[in-house]
Amino acid sequence: MRSSPRLRNFSIGRVGLNINGDLSEKEIEERVRIAERAGVRVIWIGEFEGFQDPFSVAETVSSRSQMWVGFGVLSAQKGCERIIAEVEELRKRHGDRFIVGIGAGSYQSPKEGYRKMRRCVEFLRNAEFPVVVGASSPGTASLSKEVDGVLFNSVKEEFISWLLRFTNTAFKAAYGPALILPSSNEEDLLLAAAIVFTGSKRLIAEFRFEEVAKELSKVDIMSLVRARWEGRSIAGEEGAEILFRHREFLLQNFTISGDVGEVRRRIKSLLNICDHVVLADPFFRDVDSVRRLKEVVV
Repeated sequence: MRSSPRLRNFSIGRVGLNINGDLSEKEIEERVRIAERAGVRVIWIGEFEGFQDPFSVAETVSSRSQMWVGFGVLSAQKGCERIIAEVEELRKRHGDRFIVGIGAGSYQSPKEGYRKMRRCVEFLRNAEFPVVVGASSPGTASLSKEVDGVLFNSVKEEFISWLLRFTNTAFKAAYGPALILPSSNEEDLLLAAAIVFTGSKRLIAEFRFEEVAKELSKVDIMSLVRARWEGRSIAGEEGAEILFRHREFLLQNFTISGDVGEVRRRIKSLLNICDHVVLADPFFRDVDSVRRLKEVVV
């Protein structure tokens, strides 16, 4: 197990905000400034096909604020050598305020993805910057023993408690889709929840969600995501009725959402078992939600 105490001393606060690279530089800067004024101390940058390179987004955030920047998460497919080189360049320009989250990425074979992720974790565990792993299964959670912490790809206490049995690390964060409702981004929230749910076969088996998973497997979720990228509602799109039928299941189990009071309550509840909570996509897309950050940061 890694002995470094760095994460025990982090001053990143209890609530972080995820911002992905599909907004303009101006929009990113606007959200960063609002979040910083609200008391948020860290921006977590996601990686996704079609998004701007996360290191470029990190440069934008770092050059316009004094906040910490976390990568949540970088795919092991990106290459461990490149990750170290890019982060070291950021550290030279902006100081020692970067956290690197590592995930498996997209592989047809889960075993191959895990193997690549493990190799990358072993390569990075002695890096000069803190390293955490993204975890949605016992196997990936166990890799956190080798580094500084874990980002659970979950915001449900029951699911996190299950994964906690497989980890032993100084820093634990819950990371998942979030939004203050009502919002024009609710369809994005539903899609994000479906992506999280269908992405963990071990969780589906452990909690006996096979029937719901079977129904959702009929939905081309990425086709619906593309519809949203194009500015269209998914209502009326093929397969969307299945998502809407399981709306309550998906939002209750895989998101932090509701009115301000409910979002704040969910965050406080998660902080009973985690050190940090990340409000992830689509929270940052809804500028009205971002403007209310001060009301939910605890």
